[in-house]
Amino acid sequence: MKVLYVSHSAALSGAETALLRLLAHLDRQQVEPLVALPEDGPLRQRLEELGIRTRVLPLSWWIPATHWRAPQYLAQLEGLEERAEALAALAADERVELVHTNTLVTLEGALAAARLGVPHVWHSRGLFGQGSPPPYHDDRRFFLSVVDRLADEVICVSRAVAEQTAEVCRRAPSSVIFDGFDAASFLARPVGSREDFARRLGLAGTARVVLCVGGIQRRKGQLDLIEAAARLTGEFPDLVVALCGAEADAEYAAALDGRIAELDLARHVRQPGFEPDVRSLLAHAELLVQPSHSEGFGLAVLEAMAAGRPVVATRCGGPEEIVEEGVSGLLVPVGDPAALAGAVRRLLADPAEAAALGRAAAARAGDFSLETTARRTEAVYRRRLAAPRPGAERARAAGLAAQEVLARGRATVLTSDLTPAPPPPPRSPRPGSWLARLRGRSG
Repeated sequence: MKVLYVSHSAALSGAETALLRLLAHLDRQQVEPLVALPEDGPLRQRLEELGIRTRVLPLSWWIPATHWRAPQYLAQLEGLEERAEALAALAADERVELVHTNTLVTLEGALAAARLGVPHVWHSRGLFGQGSPPPYHDDRRFFLSVVDRLADEVICVSRAVAEQTAEVCRRAPSSVIFDGFDAASFLARPVGSREDFARRLGLAGTARVVLCVGGIQRRKGQLDLIEAAARLTGEFPDLVVALCGAEADAEYAAALDGRIAELDLARHVRQPGFEPDVRSLLAHAELLVQPSHSEGFGLAVLEAMAAGRPVVATRCGGPEEIVEEGVSGLLVPVGDPAALAGAVRRLLADPAEAAALGRAAAARAGDFSLETTARRTEAVYRRRLAAPRPGAERARAAGLAAQEVLARGRATVLTSDLTPAPPPPPRSPRPGSWLARLRGRSG
């Protein structure tokens, strides 16, 4: 099966790491993968180390990132038709039989598959809500209705994601396939010394580290963890919160820095940025906290559990399907720093309970097998390729969807209070292009 994978990013954050792990465990006798990326980056390097071919093509987000302003969203969205044509040309040249889009935020894969009449599998990895997407273009029903029309199947990473998808999607079937994890390989990685760990984070020898792994962005909820830390440092003066993640939202990062200064927590907080060696971080941390406001699954939670570390996570979607409350971790409400502080205090004050939760967490992590993830995903491909191919109705729907996405994108600038700048003039499809022909046939 020749499958084209479309990734929204070439970084190595959660969704990209999940894709990398999936591709590494596919049966290459059954699946021949090709990955389209919007830019060069660490994901491309890791894929090519696995012998997986990649191509760099421009891609946009039709669902805006939480921290984008309306003009930034529209500027990157314009040119959607040309990008879809380029991706379709690549798929045709490579004789691709199926397109798999790794997240909902890119549309080009769906449009290219519709143009070629090949099946399209859409991977839904996140949850709408809690400010994602931003208020100026928060239209969950529209987004999911497009997914419903342009997917032959939707893979959901958790039951929470599947339930949200089912609110709108009626045509496209969905399946729940948890992101798998190769715990044995993860635990086999070498672990740096405590001295190296302390030097990297600038720690005193007695520091007790609470780890948070994830990009610095609003939906990850790091501000709540800082508010929680302010409630704990009097009781635990050696407490250090390590926020390990790349800055994804400059405005939020500035607010985070400002709040750390206001609360006089600079000596209790470390922000080392993206840390690829999560295994060593976990080996020397007391516990992992995931304060997210929205999380489709939670790979960082699973990594911590595999390493035998107790976890405190919010009930924000995916984590409660991984963590068993009071057995393999603790769960607290979203956006509740007091509850977050209470759970962290409980584990710091009772090392015996923390150790017991860590042991149970390590056993629980074994339930999320990468082999199971890969085999179930391959079964989706076989099922879609055995079904009738999408026809002219799908192509017409793709043309109308692209037209509507662009129209709504331009409307966000007209109606947004976030910018005084006028929108760019409306664009029409290039005469003779496939989208122009589809629009002509559809009237």
